[in-house]
Amino acid sequence: MAKKKRDKGQAQALTKKQIARNKRVARQQRTIWLAVASVTALVLIVLAVGLVQEYVLAPRQPVAVVDGKVISRAEYQKRVRYARWYLDSIAQNLMLEQSRYDPNDESQQFVYQYLDSQLQQVQQQQLSVPGQVLDDLIDEALVRQEAERRGLTVSGGEVQLTIEQQFGYERNPPEPTPTPITTTTAITPTTPVAPMTKEEFDTNYNEYINTLTSALQDFSEEDFRYTIEQSLLREKLAESLAEEVPTMDEHVHAYHILLETEEMAQEVLERLKAGEDFSALIDEYSQGEETVNTGGELGWLAKDQSGVLVTLVEAAFALQPGEFSEPIQTYQGYEIVTIDERQSERPLDEATLNSRQAQAIDDWLTQAREEADIERDWSPEDVPAS
Repeated sequence: MAKKKRDKGQAQALTKKQIARNKRVARQQRTIWLAVASVTALVLIVLAVGLVQEYVLAPRQPVAVVDGKVISRAEYQKRVRYARWYLDSIAQNLMLEQSRYDPNDESQQFVYQYLDSQLQQVQQQQLSVPGQVLDDLIDEALVRQEAERRGLTVSGGEVQLTIEQQFGYERNPPEPTPTPITTTTAITPTTPVAPMTKEEFDTNYNEYINTLTSALQDFSEEDFRYTIEQSLLREKLAESLAEEVPTMDEHVHAYHILLETEEMAQEVLERLKAGEDFSALIDEYSQGEETVNTGGELGWLAKDQSGVLVTLVEAAFALQPGEFSEPIQTYQGYEIVTIDERQSERPLDEATLNSRQAQAIDDWLTQAREEADIERDWSPEDVPAS
């Protein structure tokens, strides 16, 4: 039988083998596309997780927790940048001022060296910024918690007034009092410096805030005002703690004799132990005119007496009335201390009381740090790049 001729325009029918191969290729292509889509999706997920971790979760991670109060990484980094900017500004001003003096000019050397020492201190502070900021934030959390317990607050008006004063603006400047002239010598009149006006303050303040927020994109005016508020809150807590400092404490009534050499001091000590009169030996041996004039009296001493060497105070408190200390070497020579009376309760003098009141906030912070539940999660990776 003769075969029918196929029309050239008519497609040839696929064989079963060809159909099977085409299906296999289609399946392979579909598998490849699914794999590519899966990998792409996975990459996008990884990128999204990384972005969330870097910009959402990481900033919220704590660098420290103080009695449940979280100090976040973002807060820490913001304050580190601000501290660096602040110290950099001071350093630049010091260098500018220092450049106006010639270190080779004897008349200017003192000022130049003073500015140089100040600059070195600032540079040292710059190196310690990361650790100091963390310590400061922990202390601030402790202060806020204690202030809340005591009902201490800072108003927005107090913050504003402090800022104005820092910029040199006084809302109600005192009227200048004319000084009466009693001399016949001609005096060149001087023009008094006009106090800063409200408009000048506003201009200076706005320029400062604009400079600050331009240099630190994540630091706002509210952040700046918060630092002022925190400073005022600490001052109020310091005042509250100062009021609680006892005004009475144990005292000893002490005397001393100042001697030039250790051999002389040992000789005087032996004579004192033998019963010789303390005042007579002061007149005979003491090297200090003031000691002779006062009969060697140091007066009533508290344990942290202001204005008296610590070594002498410690020696005095180790004695009972009528006893004498061993010779004590001081910057003046060698001294022997004795006491004739001890009182368990006596008013503190003004200088010592003021010193204790000023120290009260630091003593409280030392104790608060020990008693608080403080978790430090800080690591060097938390420090923002310079």
